[in-house]
Amino acid sequence: MTSGSSTPHRIGVALLGAALTLTVTGCGRDVAVPSPEAPSPACAQVSLPDTVNGAGRRPTGEPGTAAWGEPPITWRCGMPRPPQLAADSALLEVDGIAWLPVAATGGDVFYAVTWPSASEPIYIEVAVPDAYAAPADVLLDLAPALK
Repeated sequence: MTSGSSTPHRIGVALLGAALTLTVTGCGRDVAVPSPEAPSPACAQVSLPDTVNGAGRRPTGEPGTAAWGEPPITWRCGMPRPPQLAADSALLEVDGIAWLPVAATGGDVFYAVTWPSASEPIYIEVAVPDAYAAPADVLLDLAPALK
C-alpha cells in the first residue's frame, strides 16, 4: 500500500474511533440525582446491576443514588417514609420485595417498603420516566440486588 492510499484509511479509522467514543461516553454523563436526606450505610452495600430494563448505568456523584439510561431511571436509598404509605396501601411484590407504586408527573415512582425488613425498613425510591413502556419491569432488575 502506498502512503497516499493509507491516508483515507487512517482518517476513516480515526473518525470511527471518535464516533465509538461518543457512543460509549454519551450515556456516561453525570445525572443530577439529589442525595437522600439520610442515606443508610446499608445502601452502600447494595450491589446494583449495570443495566436496568436494558439501560446502562450512569454516574450520579451522590451517595445513596444511582441512575440508568436516558431519560434516566433513578434510585435513591435512605428516603423518608413515603406519605402515601398506609396500612391498606396496595403494594406490588416483586421477587420478595414489596413496592408502593405512586403515579407522578412525568412517570411512576416506586418505593421499596420492606427492605431490609418490614419492621425496620430503609426506604428506596425508584423513579421511572414515562418513556419506559412497562415501568414495573424495572423492579424485576432491581429486586435481586435487595435479597
